[in-house]
Amino acid sequence: MTLLASALHSQTIPTPSPEGDRDVVHLQNLVVSASPFGRTQADLAQPTTVLTGQEVNLRMTRTLGELLAGQPGVASTYFGPNASRPVIRGLGNDRIRVLENSLGSIDASVISPDHAVSLDPLLIERVEVVRGPAALLYGGNAVGGVVNVITHRIHTSLPDSPLLGRIEARGGTADEEQSAGIVLEGAAGQFAWHADYYRRDTDDVEIPGFAESARLRAMDEDHDGEHDEAPAFGTIPSTALNNEGGAFGLTFVGSRGFVGLAYSGHDSLYGVPAGAHEHHHEEEGEDEEEEAVRIDMRQRRWEFQAEITEAFGPFRGTRFKLGTADYRHAELEGDEIGTVFRNEGYDGRLELLHQPLGALTGAFGWQGGRSLFEAVGNEAFLPPSRTTNHAAFVFEEAELGVVTLQLGARVEKQGIELRDGSGTDRDDSLVSASTGLVWKISDTWTLGASLARTQRAPNVQELFADGPHIGTNNYEVGDPALARERSLALDVTLRKRVGIVTGALTVFANEFDGFVFERPTGQVAVEHDGEWEFLDPDDEEAGGGLEIFRFVQRDARFHGAELETIIHLHGGNHGDFDIMLGADFVRARNRSDGGHLPRITPARAKVGLDWSRGSLAAGGEVQFVASQKRVAENETPTAGYELASAYANYRISSGRVLWDFFVRGTNLGDREARLHTSALKEVAPLPGRNFVAGVRMSF
Repeated sequence: MTLLASALHSQTIPTPSPEGDRDVVHLQNLVVSASPFGRTQADLAQPTTVLTGQEVNLRMTRTLGELLAGQPGVASTYFGPNASRPVIRGLGNDRIRVLENSLGSIDASVISPDHAVSLDPLLIERVEVVRGPAALLYGGNAVGGVVNVITHRIHTSLPDSPLLGRIEARGGTADEEQSAGIVLEGAAGQFAWHADYYRRDTDDVEIPGFAESARLRAMDEDHDGEHDEAPAFGTIPSTALNNEGGAFGLTFVGSRGFVGLAYSGHDSLYGVPAGAHEHHHEEEGEDEEEEAVRIDMRQRRWEFQAEITEAFGPFRGTRFKLGTADYRHAELEGDEIGTVFRNEGYDGRLELLHQPLGALTGAFGWQGGRSLFEAVGNEAFLPPSRTTNHAAFVFEEAELGVVTLQLGARVEKQGIELRDGSGTDRDDSLVSASTGLVWKISDTWTLGASLARTQRAPNVQELFADGPHIGTNNYEVGDPALARERSLALDVTLRKRVGIVTGALTVFANEFDGFVFERPTGQVAVEHDGEWEFLDPDDEEAGGGLEIFRFVQRDARFHGAELETIIHLHGGNHGDFDIMLGADFVRARNRSDGGHLPRITPARAKVGLDWSRGSLAAGGEVQFVASQKRVAENETPTAGYELASAYANYRISSGRVLWDFFVRGTNLGDREARLHTSALKEVAPLPGRNFVAGVRMSF
């Protein structure tokens, strides 16, 4: 089996084992998202995180962002419990690429934090996180990192049996969750097949106290003397969720490779927390308040993969992937459709691994994509547009004794054409390059370092937004004159791979020239008879208006550190103990005036314990989040908090069938916790105490 085939084979679901799937050595997970070859975490210049098996099962949440929140350097946007994207080292939105099987998610989650990623984490196999610039393989939009969700719907090798699968069901207390899913797959001759289905239903999520923060309640009382209505207490209104979806895949696996096709669908109907979309407007002399909003989402997606795993001509192998999707969601204001967002597009990539050239082994490739995006209705703050991307890249490695060098470059072209009849378009040519090394200091220690120079072109929202964006309760104004964003990033990671203590310590710095972000103008926008007027906040007509934000460019600096450590305390007959320690922090400043940038993750630390003996495994964790007082202009600080969690899993083996019975409790102290990275921190705290119990049958 070639190296490429071996890397791809690692994505398949392992045969169930009575001994479980806990990884004793922390840094041996194989990563396929950070290089064309597939490497263990210890053999990569960049820091990575991998969630798989039992850890995915026990950390399962409604959204991808919350599933990953708390991992080293990773937070979330948390727009209530139903919409959340990852934030890596203080960077989010269009600087984090969210991928499904290494292809773009093709949805509208980048446009607004109230737009959910178009997948449910319930049946995913594993998640890989590349922290730091990954623009070489995935473009300038990956300057902050990559999150790759692997669903295993196209097989890279034949399953070991005509029928394999798993069935699971779970329920939760804080939101009355009821969810279930089934995965079936197998081999029939040289064909491998896969089928899955899932459904998740929840009610409004419970919280420890008021949905509105004490600061916001005090402001309301100072302004009005009393509340117009009783503030929400004990739950966050309009946070119920109904998700449903499924997929089918068929793959032909031959002696020289495979070719496969998969079709999937995802439907979601979820509420947006009160206070997010609500705003006031004047109509016939009266103030009217919009109804709470629900989002009705639908995506249909095709994926095609093909690979040749044997050498031909100057190549050792080749891989091609193509994904297409038809996405739309309607924002329902009561029973009326307020705005409809649509996105049709594709994302494809071709990778060719060449034969060794002296000490060099490597690959070169092409990536291309297109997005046809439009918004129609009350929140159509963006013009319809077509965005195209095409890129060529090369990635090379050279093993020089105990040091492995990694080099790469990417040339990319992005084009944006407005489809509103204005004839406006924009083309950007981008060049990115990176270099890295992995030094095997000993059999125990490795040192990884990477230096990346990246360019990112502004997106449609940053360039051409002009209108009310009720998802964030702002009026957004883009700037067509924005230049390309440039960054220079350095990562240094010291890793210990084996022994009683394993883990990694990473320090990083990222300098941006022309960093694009939204900056408050100090004015508010008020609607009169369908027209918007910009007023000073002390104007007597400014009440109930939307704060105006403009996209601007400033030089910026990000720096920080991440620590993850496992102490393996093997207890013999009394079980195996692992103590886990972690911490991270990031600082981000506007180099032009020295001020802080908005919504930056506060410093965090955690300590956990895992214990296992035979069929029983249990553990707990406490996460400490510091207050965030380093705030941008007109941004409010957030208080610190602690979150405690615990889990237990009991496994029963009966022939080829494994039964896992699990329970997990989160926020055991029922603490009020408000994420500084959330646009809704003042109206939507994290869920209160929650217990999830379930069963999984694998065969």
